[in-house]
Amino acid sequence: MIAIVIAVIAVVVAIGAWFRPAPKPETPAAKTYSEQEVASAKKAVCDAYNLVHNAIVVTNNKNGGSDPTAILAVASNGRLAVHAGGQYLSDALNRHPATPNDLAQSITDLATTFQKLTLEYLAETPDSEQEPLLRSADDATARIKQNCT
Repeated sequence: MIAIVIAVIAVVVAIGAWFRPAPKPETPAAKTYSEQEVASAKKAVCDAYNLVHNAIVVTNNKNGGSDPTAILAVASNGRLAVHAGGQYLSDALNRHPATPNDLAQSITDLATTFQKLTLEYLAETPDSEQEPLLRSADDATARIKQNCT
């Protein structure tokens, strides 16, 4: 008889626990970084930007001459530099979470624009339709240069 009473109580407790709302998970506090961590992250991300910028400038200033194969190779290298640059910038931000927010947003904007531009290049979208993306890249670049001085 006692076993039945204990079993009934256990069932009632289990049913009560089933319908009781789960506790809300605590929101973790935002991570704070020291001045040294922020400065180090800023330098690393700015260095990444400078490397990407130089790679894109070098590849896009080459000339394939009159050889169609060389022209295609030069264009492909330019597209590759833009794509790899966007990915490298995104990776740099992931590796350096202490990057100041304004710089991080500008880097994210540029990386996203580079990824979209790469697809537009591959889709052979007319230059006139790519113009807004190029302006967006120029705007992000100006903000990055301002933050990286």
